[in-house]
Amino acid sequence: MVSLRPMLAPAPCVQVALLLLLGCAGGGPGESPVATVEYFLSAMDRSDTDVSGLRDAYGVLDAGAKRALQERALRAGSLAGRDFEPWRMLAQGRFRLRFEPAPAGGMSARIDGDEAVVLVKGVRPGRRAEIPLVRERGGWRIKLEIPAMPKGAQ
Repeated sequence: MVSLRPMLAPAPCVQVALLLLLGCAGGGPGESPVATVEYFLSAMDRSDTDVSGLRDAYGVLDAGAKRALQERALRAGSLAGRDFEPWRMLAQGRFRLRFEPAPAGGMSARIDGDEAVVLVKGVRPGRRAEIPLVRERGGWRIKLEIPAMPKGAQ
């Protein structure tokens, strides 16, 4: 399995493992699991030069990931003496794919009720990633596992 690890800011020692790759499907973000993953990847790619990409990527994360990023933003703000938006905890320019996805038919979704997994196949044989999603508020959201902050961490 291939992993992609966006760094969380401002604590560079904290990494979040996220298994993602590119693909192609119709629909807007949230309409289908594949469209949601595509939107997230496009937004993160755009975030290298456009900070609004981080805000857009944050918008398709699941509630648990958003809560964790909100907690980190509060802690960062208390240390810095200023407010941070939760989406700013996704560090701009730190997002990289681990392998090149197959251009045609490289993404498919397995849906089971309100949960889904998007399977991404790479151009090279044996390269693949599975991205978990959940249906929340009527749309598909990426389940991003963010490690809990250590107790007493500042």
